[in-house]
Amino acid sequence: MSIALLAPLGLAALAALALPLLIHLVRRLELTTTEFAALRWISERVRPQRRLRFERPWLLLLRLALLALLALLLARPVWQGDAPVARPWIVVAPGVALADARAAAGAVDAEWHWLAPRFPHVDETVAVTDIPIASLLRELDAQLPAGAALTVVVPEQLAGLDGERPRLARAVDWRIVPGRMRETASPSTDRIRVAVRYARDAEASLRYLRAAVAAWNQDEPGRYELDAQPAEVPVADATNRLVWLAPPAAALTRWLDRGGVALVVNDGEADGEPLWRDAGGRVLAKIANGGNGRRIALSGALTATDLPLLLDADFPQRLRAAFGGATPAPTLAPAATMRPRVDTGMAAASAHLPASIRPLDAWLALLIAALFLLERFMATRSRAENAA
Repeated sequence: MSIALLAPLGLAALAALALPLLIHLVRRLELTTTEFAALRWISERVRPQRRLRFERPWLLLLRLALLALLALLLARPVWQGDAPVARPWIVVAPGVALADARAAAGAVDAEWHWLAPRFPHVDETVAVTDIPIASLLRELDAQLPAGAALTVVVPEQLAGLDGERPRLARAVDWRIVPGRMRETASPSTDRIRVAVRYARDAEASLRYLRAAVAAWNQDEPGRYELDAQPAEVPVADATNRLVWLAPPAAALTRWLDRGGVALVVNDGEADGEPLWRDAGGRVLAKIANGGNGRRIALSGALTATDLPLLLDADFPQRLRAAFGGATPAPTLAPAATMRPRVDTGMAAASAHLPASIRPLDAWLALLIAALFLLERFMATRSRAENAA
């Protein structure tokens, strides 16, 4: 247990202690000179000795103490103590039956809580869906004392993840029980319409685009809408992305002039940066400027022969990235792969933190107020005595 200063530079205010010293030296009590006849026979060569003397020393000490406490208050002192031994915590992910959780954790004298916002006790009822498991684990790890043991009971399939394995400052007893959390995707407020305009000889390429849009909707249910029609059909104003599987036409030019992004086939002469290459390094697609927009210019047709990437499992993600859309992070994963790992840096920082910190500002403020009242009383009394 000790006292520490959060802002030690505040002690620079101790320089103000010189102020009351100067005031007491300058404003000494005036002395009255009384002439004695016998003093005239004393030689003038004998001078009286002078010494430094402070008037009203108790009042001076009180003022010095008051300024010293004010400087200490500016330095923000805190009391560092040892916290009491914390009980172990057992948190249960919503969707896990309490009976299964107690069987997995064993008969342990611990704090039982749900792994949910505010960490309610297991006797309370919580919603099962839309629980940010990964964020709550980091929050709980930061709130618990460094020495508190933490057990987490989760189902085999976890939801509420954010694409990263949790990193904590403590080792976690990770217990997995049978079960699965339901993943509820939040409905997107902005729908994306993908227009495809094709020539008769390119109709076979539509199956690849339908598969890509279906894969996008699997990640973000209901967000993407496919509008596939012959090239003669005008492009609707609500269109967000355009795939042009036909010879260049005025509709494509107008779309690019408005700043849109379009995938165009058989455009090997386009000038731009390479986007996709085959295993031999041959450029399959480029990103090129077109009007005020951008073209994803394929060197050939949208077929497996000209574009082997169509057969790759990650082609939908490649196409979405080319259009400028980000792939959402996975929110559902096996619990065995999401076991939190100990971050050595976080663990070291947590070990150096004091177990208990109590600010002393309030106590100092009360002491300063009491000393100020005492100083005013003594100063007023001293002036009254001098006046008498």
